[in-house]
Amino acid sequence: MITKMNVRYCWACCLCMLVTGVGGLSAQSSSETKKPKQEEKVQRHTIMEKFAPDISLTAEERQQKRLDRIAEIKFRKSVIDTLDISERRRQKLLTDLKYNPFSDRLNRTMAEIQFEDDDGIEE
Repeated sequence: MITKMNVRYCWACCLCMLVTGVGGLSAQSSSETKKPKQEEKVQRHTIMEKFAPDISLTAEERQQKRLDRIAEIKFRKSVIDTLDISERRRQKLLTDLKYNPFSDRLNRTMAEIQFEDDDGIEE
């Protein structure tokens, strides 16, 4: 014998599953559709250019420095990914690379790697 309470309970369960399923679908679609990479932008004019134009860099020079920094970060990330170190240390180095690229830990690690690479070369 099906009672009114059982019918309401079934409808409530179906409604909860529907809401959960729709939420999961929307989460998947948002992660799949990523925005395409935009070009790196720099300001056309800076405040320093207004007061000291002889020592400030042009927009093209700033753009080139930014691209060089991005290339250096990609290189360091690829080096960190190939190191034979613990996962915890790797995560610390990647965090340093992202938030503090001039940290002692990161500089020390990169110096040790360059020293090991230069070890076999004789001039």
